[in-house]
Amino acid sequence: MTKSRLRAERMKADLHIHTNKSDGSLSPREVVRWAKSKGLDVMAITDHDTVAGLDEGRDEARKVGIKFVDGIELSTFSICEIHILGYNIDYKNPDFVQELQKVQDMRKDRNIRIGQKLKDLGINVDVDFSANGLGRMNIARQLVKEGYCRDINDAFDRYLKPGAKAYCEAKRLTPVEAVKLIKKYGGFASVAHPKKYLLDKRLDMLLGGLKQFGLDGMELNYPSHNEQDKKNFAALMEKHRLLPTGGSDFHGDEDKNFVYDLDQRTARRLHV
Repeated sequence: MTKSRLRAERMKADLHIHTNKSDGSLSPREVVRWAKSKGLDVMAITDHDTVAGLDEGRDEARKVGIKFVDGIELSTFSICEIHILGYNIDYKNPDFVQELQKVQDMRKDRNIRIGQKLKDLGINVDVDFSANGLGRMNIARQLVKEGYCRDINDAFDRYLKPGAKAYCEAKRLTPVEAVKLIKKYGGFASVAHPKKYLLDKRLDMLLGGLKQFGLDGMELNYPSHNEQDKKNFAALMEKHRLLPTGGSDFHGDEDKNFVYDLDQRTARRLHV
């Protein structure tokens, strides 16, 4: 086996990374440098409901010599909150830009309502609640920074988690709508971190249903997935003919050393 082929079979990857264009704390440029420092061969920026960091990330990846996959993480809701990762979407297509703006408007509406609830509670934080990509994590960080909360967990417990004083439900795409949107613009669709929400027959049903609309993969490699989880998920993926993706879900506030070997079949589909 040649060295080049061996390297291709062992590409170190992280296909789930966030920047400050959504709820991460580092800029796209900083995230790329972080990925390079971890020895990654392939990375993807997957901000929540926005592609605003992709151009900066790709430019920096080219400079430092790391393969870059354009990505996004779409927030959806069905029986529970489900995130769908999209890779290699034609994100500069004007029609996609217009459709994504509708998704961002739903997020903005929720954030503005959270801001109003906080204001009604006498909390006036320095946050632009109408900004694209803003999430509850951004609001939580600012609550901590301005001294309203001890830490991120305290901010969520007191104000931002379901049932808390400033929590607001969000209008969301359905998982089917998210997969259809990704596929419409040439992308690869993958269910993110399944252990977070579905561990029974509902996951099997979800994958089977989404496969009919073009679902390509599921996040097999993820920090909280143990070996038994991965064995169970791999069986489901084989049943539904899905490809494995994976990533750290890095947001910049934590020191994650999670990397994995990118599956060759997935690498070919993602053109890396």
